[in-house]
Amino acid sequence: MAQRTAGRTSSARTPAARDTRKGSGRTGGPTTTPARSRPADRGGAGRPEPRPPARVRARRWFAGLDPWRRVLLALAALAVVAVVVALVVVLTREAPAATDEGFAVDPARVAELEAAEEARDADNLVASIEHAEHVQTELVPVLHGLHAVLPVDGSTAVPADPAEVAEWRATVDGLVAETESLQSGSSEHNIVRNGMLTSLQLVGDTLDAVGLAAAADASDPTAASDLYALAGELRTRAVDAWGLAAIQLDLRSTAGGQGHVHVFLPVHPDDSLDGGMDLGHEGGPTDDEDAHEDHDH
Repeated sequence: MAQRTAGRTSSARTPAARDTRKGSGRTGGPTTTPARSRPADRGGAGRPEPRPPARVRARRWFAGLDPWRRVLLALAALAVVAVVVALVVVLTREAPAATDEGFAVDPARVAELEAAEEARDADNLVASIEHAEHVQTELVPVLHGLHAVLPVDGSTAVPADPAEVAEWRATVDGLVAETESLQSGSSEHNIVRNGMLTSLQLVGDTLDAVGLAAAADASDPTAASDLYALAGELRTRAVDAWGLAAIQLDLRSTAGGQGHVHVFLPVHPDDSLDGGMDLGHEGGPTDDEDAHEDHDH
């Protein structure tokens, strides 16, 4: 009994026996496994393994899908793209329609605006007719005084009284201010308004030239003569500018149902203020007087 125990003990404790036991197993093969670090140790001692980037994870996830799921995923992506494209097309096509609806033309509003414009134009017509008649009444005496200073027959100019020139100038300045206060409107109305204003401003320039000529008459007769000639030209241009405005006013008046309106300024002292273009410069009627009588008033 003691021998058996001693034998087992000595054989188990000897180095050879231990090596034999370590090199063998129950299956008869080596029991050791290949050296492989655990995932928890890849990041270092005691550190977890770093996660790969999102794109890498997505690629790995997609690679892990079976073919059928890949097909379903591709179809779903195509469906989403198709829906987005359809929404873009619908929104871009409906945007102009929404804009058009936002700026939709209201026929009633258009008719209202047109009626208001017609009413304003009618008011402007009446105002311009009344103003033209008023200017004619105030300006004709000034022109008659200028005709006395600047004879239209080519004779020598007569020096004007400075006080009288100042009075004329005050009248013209007042008429200029009244004409500027007229409301603007249609193109036809503005032609009348601006024509009358230009005519009055030219009359003012005429008076300035007459005043300068009167001041230079004693000291420099040559300069005075030139200034009187300039004043005569300015007076003629003023009357011509008024005549164009008066013709336009007559056309507007007939078109607006107000009948003919003949509001002219005298080119010569004996010109008629109603259709003065048809009268001769010598004071007598022209051969066209019968035609003037046939004119529709």
